Amino acid sequence: MVFHPREGRNPRRPTRGLTRRDFILRSTALGVSLPTLSAILAACGGDEEAAGEVLIGTPENPVTQHLFDDNPAIASGVAPEAGPLRVYNWSDYINPDTIPVAEEALGVDIEVTTYFNEEEAIQKLISGEVSFDVWFPVAQSIPKVVAGKLIQPLNHEYLPNLVNVWPQLQNPFYDQGSLYSVPYVVYQTGIAWRTDRVDDADVMGLANPWDVFWNDKYRGITGLYDDFRETLYMVMLRNGVVDPSVATEAEIDAAADGLVELVDLMDIRYTIDGVYSGMPEDRFGLHLAWSGDTVATPFYFPEDADPSVMRYAWPVHVGDSIKGSIANDTMAVLKGAQKPVLAHQFLNFMLDENNALENFGWVGYQPPQNGLDVDALVADEWVPDYLSSAIVLPGDFDNPRAVVPTQLSASQESLMLDGWSKAQSGG
Repeated sequence: MVFHPREGRNPRRPTRGLTRRDFILRSTALGVSLPTLSAILAACGGDEEAAGEVLIGTPENPVTQHLFDDNPAIASGVAPEAGPLRVYNWSDYINPDTIPVAEEALGVDIEVTTYFNEEEAIQKLISGEVSFDVWFPVAQSIPKVVAGKLIQPLNHEYLPNLVNVWPQLQNPFYDQGSLYSVPYVVYQTGIAWRTDRVDDADVMGLANPWDVFWNDKYRGITGLYDDFRETLYMVMLRNGVVDPSVATEAEIDAAADGLVELVDLMDIRYTIDGVYSGMPEDRFGLHLAWSGDTVATPFYFPEDADPSVMRYAWPVHVGDSIKGSIANDTMAVLKGAQKPVLAHQFLNFMLDENNALENFGWVGYQPPQNGLDVDALVADEWVPDYLSSAIVLPGDFDNPRAVVPTQLSASQESLMLDGWSKAQSGG
Protein backbone atom coordinates (compact mmCIF):
# COMPACT_ATOMS: atom_id res chain seq x y z
CA MET A 1 0.00 0.00 0.00
CA VAL A 2 1.15 3.58 -0.57
CA PHE A 3 3.42 4.68 2.30
CA HIS A 4 3.13 1.32 4.03
CA PRO A 5 6.42 -0.12 2.74
CA ARG A 6 8.26 2.92 4.18
CA GLU A 7 6.55 3.19 7.52
CA GLY A 8 8.85 4.83 10.00
CA ARG A 9 10.71 6.82 7.33
CA ASN A 10 10.37 10.59 7.59
CA PRO A 11 9.61 11.76 4.02
CA ARG A 12 10.91 15.21 4.92
CA ARG A 13 14.29 13.75 5.77
CA PRO A 14 14.86 10.98 3.23
CA THR A 15 17.84 8.74 3.93
CA ARG A 16 18.82 8.58 0.28
CA GLY A 17 22.05 10.22 -0.70
CA LEU A 18 23.45 9.89 -4.19
CA THR A 19 21.47 7.04 -5.69
CA ARG A 20 21.29 4.59 -8.54
CA ARG A 21 20.26 7.44 -10.83
CA ASP A 22 23.46 9.46 -10.34
CA PHE A 23 25.29 11.65 -12.83
CA ILE A 24 27.54 9.33 -14.80
CA LEU A 25 30.32 11.90 -15.07
CA ARG A 26 30.20 12.88 -11.40
CA SER A 27 32.60 9.98 -10.87
CA THR A 28 35.17 11.92 -12.87
CA ALA A 29 34.67 14.99 -10.70
CA LEU A 30 35.28 12.79 -7.67
CA GLY A 31 38.54 11.54 -9.10
CA VAL A 32 37.21 8.28 -10.55
CA SER A 33 37.98 8.00 -14.25
CA LEU A 34 35.22 6.81 -16.53
CA PRO A 35 35.76 3.09 -17.34
CA THR A 36 35.17 2.99 -21.08
CA LEU A 37 34.52 -0.25 -22.92
CA SER A 38 38.11 -0.51 -24.15
CA ALA A 39 39.48 0.29 -20.70
CA ILE A 40 37.47 -2.50 -19.13
CA LEU A 41 38.70 -5.01 -21.68
CA ALA A 42 42.30 -3.92 -21.26
CA ALA A 43 42.07 -4.10 -17.46
CA CYS A 44 40.68 -7.63 -17.72
CA GLY A 45 43.42 -8.93 -19.98
CA GLY A 46 42.15 -7.79 -23.38
CA ASP A 47 43.16 -4.91 -25.59
CA GLU A 48 41.45 -2.28 -27.69
CA GLU A 49 41.11 -4.67 -30.61
CA ALA A 50 39.13 -6.99 -28.35
CA ALA A 51 36.38 -4.37 -28.28
CA GLY A 52 35.33 -5.76 -31.63
CA GLU A 53 34.43 -9.00 -29.87
CA VAL A 54 31.92 -7.29 -27.61
CA LEU A 55 28.52 -8.60 -28.65
CA ILE A 56 26.17 -5.62 -28.63
CA GLY A 57 22.64 -6.72 -29.37
CA THR A 58 19.58 -4.68 -30.26
CA PRO A 59 15.88 -5.57 -30.07
CA GLU A 60 16.02 -6.18 -33.84
CA ASN A 61 19.28 -8.16 -33.68
CA PRO A 62 19.54 -10.02 -30.36
CA VAL A 63 22.80 -11.70 -29.37
CA THR A 64 23.87 -14.73 -27.39
CA GLN A 65 26.85 -13.74 -25.28
CA HIS A 66 30.15 -15.59 -25.47
CA LEU A 67 31.01 -18.37 -23.03
CA PHE A 68 34.66 -18.64 -22.00
CA ASP A 69 36.60 -21.72 -20.90
CA ASP A 70 38.23 -19.78 -18.09
CA ASN A 71 34.89 -18.46 -16.77
CA PRO A 72 32.50 -21.41 -16.41
CA ALA A 73 29.13 -21.56 -14.69
CA ILE A 74 28.97 -23.40 -11.40
CA ALA A 75 28.05 -27.09 -11.47
CA SER A 76 24.57 -28.33 -10.63
CA GLY A 77 23.71 -29.97 -7.32
CA VAL A 78 26.32 -28.14 -5.23
CA ALA A 79 25.40 -27.44 -1.61
CA PRO A 80 25.14 -23.76 -0.68
CA GLU A 81 28.14 -22.26 1.02
CA ALA A 82 28.22 -20.83 4.53
CA GLY A 83 27.64 -17.12 4.81
CA PRO A 84 28.07 -14.28 4.73
CA LEU A 85 26.83 -13.47 1.23
CA ARG A 86 28.32 -10.24 -0.08
CA VAL A 87 26.05 -8.06 -2.21
CA TYR A 88 27.21 -5.01 -4.19
CA ASN A 89 24.37 -2.68 -5.13
CA TRP A 90 23.48 0.92 -5.93
CA SER A 91 22.88 3.08 -2.89
CA ASP A 92 19.31 2.70 -1.61
CA TYR A 93 18.31 0.31 -4.38
CA ILE A 94 16.95 -2.53 -2.28
CA ASN A 95 14.37 -2.47 0.50
CA PRO A 96 16.27 -2.68 3.82
CA ASP A 97 13.50 -4.93 5.12
CA THR A 98 14.19 -7.38 2.29
CA ILE A 99 17.65 -8.24 3.60
CA PRO A 100 16.60 -9.82 6.93
CA VAL A 101 13.85 -11.76 5.13
CA ALA A 102 16.43 -13.05 2.65
CA GLU A 103 18.81 -13.89 5.49
CA GLU A 104 16.13 -16.00 7.14
CA ALA A 105 15.16 -17.68 3.86
CA LEU A 106 18.77 -18.53 2.93
CA GLY A 107 19.97 -19.16 6.48
CA VAL A 108 23.01 -16.87 6.20
CA ASP A 109 24.08 -13.34 6.97
CA ILE A 110 24.03 -10.92 4.04
CA GLU A 111 26.40 -7.97 3.81
CA VAL A 112 25.34 -5.15 1.47
CA THR A 113 27.94 -2.68 0.22
CA THR A 114 26.76 0.23 -1.91
CA TYR A 115 28.14 2.47 -4.62
CA PHE A 116 27.01 5.81 -6.02
CA ASN A 117 27.21 4.99 -9.74
CA GLU A 118 28.16 2.12 -11.97
CA GLU A 119 31.40 3.76 -13.07
CA GLU A 120 32.62 3.71 -9.48
CA ALA A 121 31.56 0.07 -9.11
CA ILE A 122 33.25 -1.10 -12.30
CA GLN A 123 36.47 0.71 -11.47
CA LYS A 124 36.65 -1.02 -8.10
CA LEU A 125 35.76 -4.41 -9.54
CA ILE A 126 38.37 -4.33 -12.31
CA SER A 127 41.04 -3.05 -9.90
CA GLY A 128 40.52 -5.97 -7.53
CA GLU A 129 39.94 -3.43 -4.77
CA VAL A 130 36.68 -5.13 -3.80
CA SER A 131 35.31 -8.67 -3.95
CA PHE A 132 31.61 -9.54 -3.86
CA ASP A 133 29.23 -12.32 -4.85
CA VAL A 134 26.18 -10.51 -6.29
CA TRP A 135 26.12 -7.34 -8.40
CA PHE A 136 23.38 -5.18 -10.02
CA PRO A 137 24.63 -3.98 -13.45
CA VAL A 138 22.43 -1.99 -15.83
CA ALA A 139 21.28 -4.01 -18.82
CA GLN A 140 23.19 -1.98 -21.41
CA SER A 141 26.44 -2.77 -19.61
CA ILE A 142 26.05 -6.54 -19.89
CA PRO A 143 27.99 -6.84 -23.21
CA LYS A 144 31.08 -5.09 -21.87
CA VAL A 145 31.12 -6.76 -18.45
CA VAL A 146 30.69 -10.16 -20.12
CA ALA A 147 33.55 -9.43 -22.54
CA GLY A 148 35.60 -8.12 -19.63
CA LYS A 149 34.80 -11.28 -17.65
CA LEU A 150 33.51 -9.40 -14.63
CA ILE A 151 30.48 -11.67 -14.26
CA GLN A 152 30.07 -15.43 -14.57
CA PRO A 153 27.52 -17.49 -16.50
CA LEU A 154 24.43 -18.53 -14.57
CA ASN A 155 23.26 -22.08 -13.87
CA HIS A 156 19.50 -21.90 -14.37
CA GLU A 157 18.91 -25.02 -12.29
CA TYR A 158 19.36 -22.74 -9.29
CA LEU A 159 16.95 -20.13 -10.72
CA PRO A 160 13.48 -21.70 -11.03
CA ASN A 161 11.85 -18.31 -10.34
CA LEU A 162 13.18 -16.88 -13.60
CA VAL A 163 9.94 -18.13 -15.18
CA ASN A 164 8.13 -15.46 -13.14
CA VAL A 165 9.40 -12.54 -15.24
CA TRP A 166 8.09 -11.11 -18.49
CA PRO A 167 8.98 -13.36 -21.45
CA GLN A 168 10.93 -10.66 -23.34
CA LEU A 169 13.18 -10.25 -20.29
CA GLN A 170 13.59 -13.97 -19.70
CA ASN A 171 15.28 -13.96 -23.08
CA PRO A 172 16.53 -10.37 -23.49
CA PHE A 173 18.11 -9.09 -26.67
CA TYR A 174 21.35 -8.14 -24.90
CA ASP A 175 21.79 -11.59 -23.28
CA GLN A 176 19.77 -14.24 -25.10
CA GLY A 177 18.82 -17.07 -22.80
CA SER A 178 19.78 -14.97 -19.76
CA LEU A 179 23.19 -16.64 -19.81
CA TYR A 180 24.75 -14.03 -17.52
CA SER A 181 22.00 -11.92 -15.97
CA VAL A 182 18.42 -11.87 -14.72
CA PRO A 183 16.14 -8.81 -14.70
CA TYR A 184 15.74 -6.74 -11.55
CA VAL A 185 13.50 -3.75 -12.37
CA VAL A 186 12.16 -1.81 -15.36
CA TYR A 187 11.67 1.91 -15.94
CA GLN A 188 10.82 4.50 -18.59
CA THR A 189 12.38 7.93 -19.14
CA GLY A 190 9.66 10.55 -19.35
CA ILE A 191 8.43 13.85 -17.99
CA ALA A 192 7.39 14.65 -14.41
CA TRP A 193 5.61 17.85 -13.42
CA ARG A 194 3.64 19.44 -10.62
CA THR A 195 0.15 20.58 -11.57
CA ASP A 196 0.45 23.57 -9.25
CA ARG A 197 3.47 24.80 -11.25
CA VAL A 198 2.92 23.50 -14.79
CA ASP A 199 -0.19 23.38 -16.96
CA ASP A 200 -1.10 19.82 -17.96
CA ALA A 201 -1.84 20.98 -21.49
CA ASP A 202 1.76 22.17 -21.89
CA VAL A 203 2.80 18.52 -21.73
CA MET A 204 -0.20 16.43 -22.70
CA GLY A 205 -1.37 18.80 -25.41
CA LEU A 206 1.89 18.80 -27.37
CA ALA A 207 2.49 16.83 -30.54
CA ASN A 208 6.08 16.56 -29.29
CA PRO A 209 5.92 16.49 -25.48
CA TRP A 210 9.72 16.84 -25.19
CA ASP A 211 9.22 20.46 -26.33
CA VAL A 212 8.04 21.39 -22.84
CA PHE A 213 11.67 21.59 -21.70
CA TRP A 214 12.09 24.55 -24.07
CA ASN A 215 8.96 26.38 -22.83
CA ASP A 216 10.32 29.54 -21.16
CA LYS A 217 7.12 29.81 -19.16
CA TYR A 218 8.87 27.38 -16.84
CA ARG A 219 12.21 29.13 -16.67
CA GLY A 220 13.89 28.59 -13.31
CA ILE A 221 11.84 25.56 -12.26
CA THR A 222 13.00 23.06 -14.89
CA GLY A 223 15.57 20.34 -14.39
CA LEU A 224 17.32 17.60 -16.35
CA TYR A 225 19.25 14.59 -15.13
CA ASP A 226 23.00 14.84 -14.82
CA ASP A 227 23.29 11.76 -17.02
CA PHE A 228 24.90 12.10 -20.43
CA ARG A 229 23.04 9.26 -22.11
CA GLU A 230 19.53 9.98 -20.85
CA THR A 231 19.67 13.73 -21.39
CA LEU A 232 21.33 13.67 -24.81
CA TYR A 233 18.96 10.89 -25.87
CA MET A 234 15.99 13.04 -24.86
CA VAL A 235 17.16 15.90 -27.07
CA MET A 236 17.91 13.59 -29.98
CA LEU A 237 14.47 11.99 -29.70
CA ARG A 238 12.96 15.47 -29.67
CA ASN A 239 14.95 16.19 -32.83
CA GLY A 240 13.61 13.07 -34.54
CA VAL A 241 16.80 10.98 -34.43
CA VAL A 242 15.69 7.42 -35.19
CA ASP A 243 18.28 5.60 -33.06
CA PRO A 244 20.40 7.69 -30.68
CA SER A 245 22.72 4.74 -29.98
CA VAL A 246 24.12 5.09 -33.50
CA ALA A 247 23.62 8.84 -33.90
CA THR A 248 26.01 10.71 -36.16
CA GLU A 249 28.47 13.26 -34.84
CA ALA A 250 26.28 15.99 -36.34
CA GLU A 251 23.18 14.66 -34.56
CA ILE A 252 25.00 14.49 -31.24
CA ASP A 253 26.39 17.99 -31.78
CA ALA A 254 22.88 19.30 -32.50
CA ALA A 255 21.66 17.71 -29.27
CA ALA A 256 24.46 19.40 -27.35
CA ASP A 257 23.50 22.72 -28.95
CA GLY A 258 19.91 22.16 -27.80
CA LEU A 259 21.11 21.79 -24.22
CA VAL A 260 23.32 24.87 -24.50
CA GLU A 261 20.23 26.80 -25.60
CA LEU A 262 18.54 25.90 -22.32
CA VAL A 263 21.16 27.67 -20.23
CA ASP A 264 19.75 31.13 -20.98
CA LEU A 265 16.28 30.16 -22.12
CA MET A 266 15.36 28.06 -19.08
CA ASP A 267 18.09 28.69 -16.51
CA ILE A 268 18.32 24.90 -16.67
CA ARG A 269 19.61 22.92 -13.72
CA TYR A 270 21.11 19.43 -13.78
CA THR A 271 20.44 17.26 -10.75
CA ILE A 272 20.83 13.82 -9.27
CA ASP A 273 17.77 14.08 -7.03
CA GLY A 274 15.57 16.61 -8.79
CA VAL A 275 12.59 14.29 -9.22
CA TYR A 276 12.19 12.16 -6.11
CA SER A 277 13.48 14.86 -3.74
CA GLY A 278 13.57 18.21 -5.56
CA MET A 279 9.99 18.11 -6.82
CA PRO A 280 8.43 17.26 -3.43
CA GLU A 281 10.50 20.09 -1.93
CA ASP A 282 9.15 22.41 -4.66
CA ARG A 283 12.63 23.12 -5.99
CA PHE A 284 11.40 21.98 -9.40
CA GLY A 285 8.05 22.04 -11.11
CA LEU A 286 9.20 20.20 -14.25
CA HIS A 287 11.90 17.57 -14.71
CA LEU A 288 13.14 14.83 -17.00
CA ALA A 289 12.14 11.75 -15.02
CA TRP A 290 12.59 8.06 -14.61
CA SER A 291 9.24 6.46 -13.88
CA GLY A 292 10.61 4.83 -10.72
CA ASP A 293 11.83 8.16 -9.33
CA THR A 294 8.38 9.60 -9.94
CA VAL A 295 6.61 6.74 -8.16
CA ALA A 296 8.84 7.42 -5.16
CA THR A 297 7.96 11.13 -4.89
CA PRO A 298 4.99 10.80 -2.49
CA PHE A 299 7.33 9.46 0.18
CA TYR A 300 9.35 12.69 0.13
CA PHE A 301 6.61 15.31 0.32
CA PRO A 302 6.42 17.29 3.56
CA GLU A 303 3.61 16.16 5.82
CA ASP A 304 1.65 19.35 5.24
CA ALA A 305 2.00 19.21 1.43
CA ASP A 306 -0.14 17.47 -1.19
CA PRO A 307 1.70 14.82 -3.24
CA SER A 308 -1.29 14.44 -5.58
CA VAL A 309 0.01 17.42 -7.59
CA MET A 310 2.55 15.05 -9.16
CA ARG A 311 2.10 13.83 -12.72
CA TYR A 312 4.14 11.70 -15.13
CA ALA A 313 4.01 11.07 -18.88
CA TRP A 314 6.01 8.82 -21.17
CA PRO A 315 5.93 10.73 -24.49
CA VAL A 316 5.35 7.48 -26.39
CA HIS A 317 1.89 7.40 -24.78
CA VAL A 318 1.19 11.06 -25.63
CA GLY A 319 2.43 12.06 -29.07
CA ASP A 320 1.53 10.26 -32.28
CA SER A 321 5.06 9.64 -33.46
CA ILE A 322 7.35 10.56 -30.57
CA LYS A 323 9.87 8.10 -29.19
CA GLY A 324 10.93 7.53 -25.59
CA SER A 325 13.46 5.41 -23.73
CA ILE A 326 12.68 2.32 -21.69
CA ALA A 327 15.20 0.11 -19.92
CA ASN A 328 15.88 -2.40 -17.18
CA ASP A 329 18.49 -3.17 -14.59
CA THR A 330 19.77 -6.65 -13.84
CA MET A 331 21.28 -8.93 -11.21
CA ALA A 332 24.38 -11.03 -11.82
CA VAL A 333 26.92 -13.25 -10.08
CA LEU A 334 30.44 -11.88 -10.15
CA LYS A 335 33.31 -13.93 -11.54
CA GLY A 336 35.36 -15.19 -8.64
CA ALA A 337 32.41 -15.06 -6.26
CA GLN A 338 33.30 -16.89 -3.06
CA LYS A 339 29.67 -17.97 -2.56
CA PRO A 340 28.31 -18.68 -6.07
CA VAL A 341 25.56 -21.09 -4.98
CA LEU A 342 24.33 -18.67 -2.32
CA ALA A 343 24.51 -15.91 -4.92
CA HIS A 344 22.22 -17.88 -7.24
CA GLN A 345 19.85 -18.54 -4.34
CA PHE A 346 19.72 -14.80 -3.59
CA LEU A 347 18.88 -14.01 -7.22
CA ASN A 348 16.15 -16.64 -7.09
CA PHE A 349 14.81 -15.10 -3.86
CA MET A 350 14.60 -11.68 -5.50
CA LEU A 351 12.76 -13.21 -8.48
CA ASP A 352 10.01 -14.50 -6.19
CA GLU A 353 6.85 -12.50 -6.89
CA ASN A 354 6.09 -11.62 -3.26
CA ASN A 355 9.66 -10.59 -2.52
CA ALA A 356 9.83 -8.55 -5.72
CA LEU A 357 6.58 -6.74 -4.88
CA GLU A 358 7.68 -5.85 -1.35
CA ASN A 359 10.96 -4.54 -2.74
CA PHE A 360 9.07 -2.45 -5.32
CA GLY A 361 7.05 -0.83 -2.56
CA TRP A 362 10.22 0.71 -1.15
CA VAL A 363 12.46 1.45 -4.14
CA GLY A 364 9.67 2.66 -6.46
CA TYR A 365 11.15 0.77 -9.41
CA GLN A 366 8.88 -1.93 -10.81
CA PRO A 367 9.88 -5.60 -11.12
CA PRO A 368 8.86 -7.23 -14.43
CA GLN A 369 6.83 -9.99 -12.79
CA ASN A 370 4.17 -11.95 -14.68
CA GLY A 371 2.11 -12.32 -11.54
CA LEU A 372 2.15 -8.62 -10.79
CA ASP A 373 -1.24 -7.33 -11.95
CA VAL A 374 -0.45 -3.83 -13.18
CA ASP A 375 -4.08 -2.82 -12.77
CA ALA A 376 -4.00 -3.98 -9.17
CA LEU A 377 -0.97 -1.82 -8.40
CA VAL A 378 -3.28 1.19 -8.18
CA ALA A 379 -6.24 -0.65 -6.68
CA ASP A 380 -4.02 -2.10 -3.94
CA GLU A 381 -2.37 1.29 -3.44
CA TRP A 382 1.16 0.34 -4.34
CA VAL A 383 1.04 3.25 -6.80
CA PRO A 384 -1.26 6.27 -6.29
CA ASP A 385 -3.86 6.74 -8.99
CA TYR A 386 -2.47 10.13 -10.00
CA LEU A 387 0.81 8.39 -10.95
CA SER A 388 -0.74 5.37 -12.65
CA SER A 389 0.85 6.56 -15.92
CA ALA A 390 4.26 5.72 -14.41
CA ILE A 391 3.42 2.01 -14.34
CA VAL A 392 5.44 0.13 -16.96
CA LEU A 393 3.46 -2.34 -19.08
CA PRO A 394 4.98 -5.48 -20.63
CA GLY A 395 3.96 -4.26 -24.07
CA ASP A 396 5.88 -1.01 -23.60
CA PHE A 397 9.11 -2.81 -24.45
CA ASP A 398 7.58 -3.98 -27.73
CA ASN A 399 6.17 -0.59 -28.70
CA PRO A 400 7.73 0.39 -32.06
CA ARG A 401 8.46 3.86 -30.66
CA ALA A 402 10.21 2.55 -27.56
CA VAL A 403 13.97 3.12 -27.57
CA VAL A 404 15.85 0.55 -25.51
CA PRO A 405 19.39 1.76 -24.69
CA THR A 406 22.20 -0.55 -25.70
CA GLN A 407 25.90 -0.68 -24.94
CA LEU A 408 27.60 2.05 -26.95
CA SER A 409 30.57 1.23 -29.12
CA ALA A 410 33.85 2.77 -27.98
CA SER A 411 33.73 5.39 -30.75
CA GLN A 412 30.07 6.23 -30.08
CA GLU A 413 30.73 6.53 -26.37
CA SER A 414 33.51 9.01 -27.10
CA LEU A 415 31.27 11.13 -29.33
CA MET A 416 28.55 11.20 -26.69
CA LEU A 417 30.98 12.25 -23.96
CA ASP A 418 32.35 15.01 -26.19
CA GLY A 419 28.82 16.25 -26.79
CA TRP A 420 28.04 16.14 -23.10
CA SER A 421 31.18 18.10 -22.25
CA LYS A 422 30.12 20.76 -24.74
CA ALA A 423 26.66 20.94 -23.17
CA GLN A 424 28.00 21.15 -19.64
CA SER A 425 30.49 23.86 -20.53
CA GLY A 426 27.77 25.97 -22.12
CA GLY A 427 29.07 25.59 -25.66
